[in-house]
This record gives sequence, structure tokens and C-alpha cells, in this order.
Amino acid sequence: MDGVYIVIPTYKEADNIQTIITTIFRLDSDFHVIIVDDNSPDATAEIAQTMNQLYGNIRVCRRPRKMGIGSAIRDGMKEALSYSDCKFVVTMDADMSHNPKDIPRLLAESGNAELVQGSRYAKGGRIVGWGPYRKLLSWTANFLYRLAFGLKQREVTTSFRVYSRKCAQIVVNRVKADKYEFAIASALIINDYGLRINEVPIEFVNRVQGKSKLKTADIIYSVRYLLLTFIVRLFNNVGFQPIIKFGIVGATGIGVNQGLLWLLTDKAGLYYLYSALISIEASIMSNFILNDSWTFRDVRVKGNNIGYRFLKYNLLCLAGAALNYVILWTFTDILHIHYLVSNLCGIVAAFIWNYLMSLKWAWSGKVNNKNSH
Repeated sequence: MDGVYIVIPTYKEADNIQTIITTIFRLDSDFHVIIVDDNSPDATAEIAQTMNQLYGNIRVCRRPRKMGIGSAIRDGMKEALSYSDCKFVVTMDADMSHNPKDIPRLLAESGNAELVQGSRYAKGGRIVGWGPYRKLLSWTANFLYRLAFGLKQREVTTSFRVYSRKCAQIVVNRVKADKYEFAIASALIINDYGLRINEVPIEFVNRVQGKSKLKTADIIYSVRYLLLTFIVRLFNNVGFQPIIKFGIVGATGIGVNQGLLWLLTDKAGLYYLYSALISIEASIMSNFILNDSWTFRDVRVKGNNIGYRFLKYNLLCLAGAALNYVILWTFTDILHIHYLVSNLCGIVAAFIWNYLMSLKWAWSGKVNNKNSH
């Protein structure tokens, strides 16, 4: 197929680079491959350059140091777009976790969309070689991204994609993220432009050769990016007032919880776990009353009685608490992040969940703010 440029960022992929390039050109000798290498000490770039003598359609872009996978993808896309015959840009990993044999299936959908996303979570997609903890972490991350940003696709964290030339140009011009957050940042920009996105199920296989480049610091950085981007976008969309109100209500709920827990345990002599159950429900009731009469007063849907709203609010708070717990456990036990940092991430995620679900489900309305006029 003419006009297809495949961008592959690499760092210490000498064990995989020959296999992936050979597999790609067995599919179609007209493909073009762009290797963006971050000064690998294992001669990854040299191997790719040598293979160009055989295939002739390989460009090797050498960078002076590790500069982040996001910036490598962006540099590779820029290189691809510099060729006038470039119609589609494919991005994928070098470690064979993305099977090159799936490229034709993704390209087959490119006529109907500006972006085709290889998806582990679309119907028929699967993950091979990951344990349940890593699967849970990945699924949770994708779920939070969809929830926080209103994205429709089920997969936003893997870079196995086909971009149209138009879509690739927008991403190159607009996305500044340099690390793993590039995947979600580009998905957000594409969504903002209203471009059509198709998902194609893929089988993602954990790397066999070499070591994963994803570090705990990268995860923390991506979580920070998620939070900051969510806050900025939320403020831009709904303004400061409803979010501040929701935060104030939450703070008063903490006061109710702590105060009642102390009274029932220290003064009334009740067993602290029983006290906790009562104080938690009391804080939920307090938060509901204040949110119902103040935060979301203007967005309540007529016909939904207060009991129904209260039931939904209880359920979403329970789900938020479970989300907090899952993140606390996963980050602490699996990723070995300090438990206080893990808990803070869980609290923030639960806050995002509670606010969005309160707005979109419990009160089922639209915020009446400056941007809605």
C-alpha cells in the first residue's frame, strides 16, 4: 500500500528491531519505516541502518539521548509528514507487543476514520502475558481517562494507531507531551477537533525480549498530567464555582465524619468500627443535603424525587470509595509507591468520580455556567 509510513520509537531494542522490520516488509514491501532512536547503547540504530541496505525504505532518526517516547513519536510523525506521498502514519512499539500483522486490519478501517486505534479493550481484543494486577491498572487508567474527559473509545493508552495525514498534522502541531502521556494528550486533541475515531481489536503481547521502559516515575508523571489536565479542562468547561462548592461540601463531610466518629466512640462508648459505619453514612447524608440544595440546585431534573437522588448519590459514593481503595492497594502493593502518595491519588480519583457522576447521573443535569450561554 502506497503512502504508509510506520513510526517506531526505540531505545535498547537490538533484540527486537530486526524481527519487527522483517515482519513489516513481509506484509508489504511498499511500506516506509521510520526508526526514531534515543541513542541506544546496544546498536539498535546501527542494525536498522544496515537493514535499510536490504529494503531501502527505512529512515533512521538518531537523537542524542533519551528524550521521551512521546517526543520520539512526534519527531517520527514530523519526518513522515515531510514526504509529500505520506497518506497515513502508523505508530507502534518496537518490542513486538504490537503485532505488525495487525497493521493491514487497522489500515482497512482508515478510509472511514481520521484515527484508527488498536484496542485491547474493544470487543475481541485481549492482553497476553500480563498478570491480573497489571491488567487491572491498565483497565482502571483507561476507564478514568474515558470518564474524566468524555472520550468514547475504550482504549487511549496504547500507541498502536493509524493517523490520517490531516490527523497526524494536527497532533504534531498541537500536542506538546513528551512522555507516555502523549497517547492520552493526542487522543484528547483529536476528540476536541471532532475527528472520527475507529477502534480495531488487537492482541497485545507482553514483551519477550528486553526490558520494559515504563518506570514508576513515568506512571506518577502520567497521573499528574491526568489530574492537571482534568482540572484545567473542567474549570474551562464549567467554571470555578460548582467545583469549589463541591469541594467545600466535601470538606464539611470530613468534619461530620470525624466529629461523629469521635462522639460515638469516645463519648458514647460505641465500638469504633460501628461508629465508623454510622459516621460515614452521616457524612454522605450531610454531603447530599448540601449538594442537593446548593451545589447542584440548578441542575436537578424535574421528576426525580429526593429519595431517588439520595439513593443514586449513596451508590456513587460507594463506588468512589472502592475506586480509592483499588488505587491505594495497586499503587502501594504492586507499584511500590509510598502509601500516602497512593492514597492521595486514590482520593483525587474518587473526587473526580464523585463530581462527574453527581453531575451526570445523580442529579442528571447540565451545569448552568458562563460557557452555557
